Amino acid sequence: MYVVALFWLLFAAAWLLRDSDYRYFYSMSGFSCAVILAGLTYNLNKRRHWAWWLATLFSVANIMLTVTDQVGWFDLAYLIPAIALFIMLLLSKKYIPQP
Repeated sequence: MYVVALFWLLFAAAWLLRDSDYRYFYSMSGFSCAVILAGLTYNLNKRRHWAWWLATLFSVANIMLTVTDQVGWFDLAYLIPAIALFIMLLLSKKYIPQP
């Protein structure tokens, strides 16, 4: 999951370097996603059950926002890591202890 967080960090840097009116908004949203995912990954490594639920909700929200947005080739670059994150979380569920 750290790889997906790194993707969002690179996304934030790429938008910051663009000449766009929205570059600060997209850069901050990408940076926020990276920080959230890194924190959730850290807590998942500590086997905290609540972090799995928050990470799953975060990935589902990310998928829904990407699908309902304008779908183009560039949006697929966001959808693929979001789906990969969701699949990783589903596969890791059995390793998270139940409360």
